[in-house]
Amino acid sequence: MYKNCIQIVGKAVRRIPCVSLLLTVAAVIIHFSYSLRIQLLYDRSALAHHELWRLVTCHWVHLSSDHLFWSAATFFALGSLCEILDARKYYAAVGISAVAIPIAIWSGMPDLMVYAGLSGLDCALYSLLMVLFIRREIRSRSWIWVALYSLLLGGLVAKIIYETTTGLTIFVANTHSDMTPVPLAHLVGACIGFLVGIRRLKSGKAPVEIRHQI
Repeated sequence: MYKNCIQIVGKAVRRIPCVSLLLTVAAVIIHFSYSLRIQLLYDRSALAHHELWRLVTCHWVHLSSDHLFWSAATFFALGSLCEILDARKYYAAVGISAVAIPIAIWSGMPDLMVYAGLSGLDCALYSLLMVLFIRREIRSRSWIWVALYSLLLGGLVAKIIYETTTGLTIFVANTHSDMTPVPLAHLVGACIGFLVGIRRLKSGKAPVEIRHQI
């Protein structure tokens, strides 16, 4: 009896997206500490002086409460689903994107002095989630759902194109602030999430199946 209770609790804990929760809470804590925000954001001049931790920590810094709300809420929602569905791919997508996005910005946008926010990682998780859903529906030969999730994945591409051509964001208000979207970060994140999603990782537990109800 005791052993069965332990097993049930263990399974329940494994279904809790602990990493997504901790990373989201970290973003909230950092936002309300000005000294932390200054020390952790992507600052090109500071990076030139070898403050390399900023390449990773910049994602958890936000420039306004609106910015924090949309980025962190999206990260928690998408991250929780990805972490439950396939934790190994979730860790891979977040880890690779966290490093690759700032490197791409450093190389491709030399005039950008400051960068912050989880939106690039959000795009990675959204792309990963759609690919996981698409692969699940292909296995079950549910072609209508495959088409639906493919359209939703295409919506991310449309969002990036919109931001590139207009210089505006869709969710975060930037018309009355100095904030500007960084479509390169979103593009890199989306590509990484897609590539991680289609790649077959060796060993590990099978992905969790969450079925839709209609």
